[in-house]
Amino acid sequence: MKKLFALAAFAAAMIFGACTEKIEEGLDFSKASADEVVSALAEKLQTGDATVITKALETVKTQLDKLLKGADVAKVTEYASKIKAFVEENAETLKGFNIDVAPLAAVFDQVSALPGAAVEEATDAAEDAVEGAVDAAEDAVGDAVDAAKGAVNDAVDAANKAVNDAVDAGKAAVEEGKAKTNEAIQNAADKIKL
Repeated sequence: MKKLFALAAFAAAMIFGACTEKIEEGLDFSKASADEVVSALAEKLQTGDATVITKALETVKTQLDKLLKGADVAKVTEYASKIKAFVEENAETLKGFNIDVAPLAAVFDQVSALPGAAVEEATDAAEDAVEGAVDAAEDAVGDAVDAAKGAVNDAVDAANKAVNDAVDAGKAAVEEGKAKTNEAIQNAADKIKL
């Protein structure tokens, strides 16, 4: 009887083992990072086989559903955001294979509705706004520096022109003085000769 029970237990284990879904290589969230999952999806997409791509996306959806049931909002948000970006980037290709991404979109919506996800999205938006403000400030400072350099260059040019004009006027006065001195000398010499 013990042998029969052991045989039945073994058979049950084999049946249940065969029924459980084996997660494809690279798509197991417990073993692969979000970036690795996206890379695995890209490889599946490169096969050009709609069945392979559909199965991979279904596996990813199942994995996301499992994460949604867990308490790790940061992890599900990370995976969902990277996979969503992949799906959006490859939307035309997926559409060309007649692959329905609506089930994944529903999961993405659920992830977005998580309280932690909203905070993370707001944080990301705030970080983007800060980066935009910093970039704008850097641009404004750069523009101000360029304007100041231009004003300094204009002032230097004006000063150089004024100096050159003064030098030219001085030279002209010296020449005029020389001419008048020479004329006076000539007139005095002419008076002496007379």
